[in-house]
Amino acid sequence: MPRTCSELRFRRTAALPFVLLLLCSSSGCASFLSKAMVSAPNRFHPFGSKNLMSPAERKWRGVDQQFRIEVGPPEASLAVSIVEPKDFAQPRGTVLVLHGFWNESVWMLGTARVLSEEGYRAVLVDLRGHGASTGKLLTYGQREAQDLSQVIDELENRELIAGKLGVYGISYGATTSIHLAGRDPRIEVVVAVAPFSKMRDEVGEFGRTLLPGVGSLIPDQTVQQAVDQAGEHAGFDPDLSEAIKAIQRTDAPVLLLHGKDDWLVPPYHSLRLYEAGREHCELVLMPRLGHVSIWFDPRGDVAEKSIQWFARHLAANE
Repeated sequence: MPRTCSELRFRRTAALPFVLLLLCSSSGCASFLSKAMVSAPNRFHPFGSKNLMSPAERKWRGVDQQFRIEVGPPEASLAVSIVEPKDFAQPRGTVLVLHGFWNESVWMLGTARVLSEEGYRAVLVDLRGHGASTGKLLTYGQREAQDLSQVIDELENRELIAGKLGVYGISYGATTSIHLAGRDPRIEVVVAVAPFSKMRDEVGEFGRTLLPGVGSLIPDQTVQQAVDQAGEHAGFDPDLSEAIKAIQRTDAPVLLLHGKDDWLVPPYHSLRLYEAGREHCELVLMPRLGHVSIWFDPRGDVAEKSIQWFARHLAANE
């Protein structure tokens, strides 16, 4: 199936942190490669993380609250935005909304609005090193899940958890949502859109897909050596960043949605996750959708299936 213009644009922009990474790998520069793997996007921004929205921008975007929550170690300040349901006396539940790799929560406002229209309080979080959040290093879901548990603590302190708590994530955020459910029993429902199952597999595939030709010259041994060094550089175990293990540590119902034409994160990742957690998971492979088009959701199928899942498992006892 031909790639959409949006997917081609995504390839060009998302490839930026990988260009030097892949070119260098052919010379055996695993150390440089490893640092590029775990460098958060805000490290490449001339002014670091962004400021929070102004009151006028919040009103224009339909955000009811925005504030920072301090997490760590290592220390980071995460930007959190709240979108409230407008036509309900009380929220039917609360849903964390998590963005993808080299992205930020503002791009998930469409999802937040869909959830709010169905009666849920949507809580958008800029993951560490993204958007308006601080932080320098990525851990592919491991430390990010630890951060989010601390976000939940603070949301409880602020009395912003209404009803049951679920999480919706896409791509990097989808994998993080599974890690979060695996470590925090307060997560009772998960919708994971296009997650990756193993960091070790995905970083090589991602780079090779974004830079065809050059990427195919990268020896897998070089990639795996770089992954090992990335873990040392960022202080985490890459093998613990497998969502396969995390999905086995939760009993929360997990809906896995994946495009059949996803070349950036191939659908076998969700098949793996389903096999690991089939007792409490449902898998839907969606035809004619790639990694970017499933985010845009042109036919509304992702939103429909997600709302049905939350209605069944999050708001069932309202």
